[in-house]
Amino acid sequence: MPSKQKLGARIKRFRLERNLTLKEVELKANVSATHVSEIERGMTSPTVGALAKIARALGTEPSYFLQNSAYPAVSVVRSSDRQVFSFDSWGAKINRLNDGIRDSRMSFLEVELEPGLAQNVEPLSHTGEEFVHILRGVVEINVGDSRQLLKEGDSIHFKSKEPHTIKNIGDGHSRLLWVVSPPYQL
Repeated sequence: MPSKQKLGARIKRFRLERNLTLKEVELKANVSATHVSEIERGMTSPTVGALAKIARALGTEPSYFLQNSAYPAVSVVRSSDRQVFSFDSWGAKINRLNDGIRDSRMSFLEVELEPGLAQNVEPLSHTGEEFVHILRGVVEINVGDSRQLLKEGDSIHFKSKEPHTIKNIGDGHSRLLWVVSPPYQL
């Protein structure tokens, strides 16, 4: 387990990479900004509960901060070893194309959408940015007040703080390459 100074430095680096203020972490984690600051500066060690809340607010697992070498410098994911997640409510299958590497700042996902189903009824809004490249199909992506119809070969890049939705409007399954920063925790 790392020292409280190293643990605090990891938390601070992870928070700054996600462009989050102490106040934003406080609101997401329900842990005071003062306490988070003390943890980051190595002045105190977090309780297990506080560490879990802070990790969730930052979009990761508490174990990321506790491991001596949280992630390797190089990670290979074989097609047979990919993590696959299904979200039946919005007709999606998500293949995680990468595992974390040390100080990773993004997730690479292959998303398949069933026709006619929307990713989410309510627009999402969160810290970071996203890049979507259409490998197959036709999708409608709404970002803020902008409505974009994207076909095979088209791409879109946007700040995730803008409310956004995606819907497969084609007759068949759509396949997308989705890059998310900070890393998406499934």
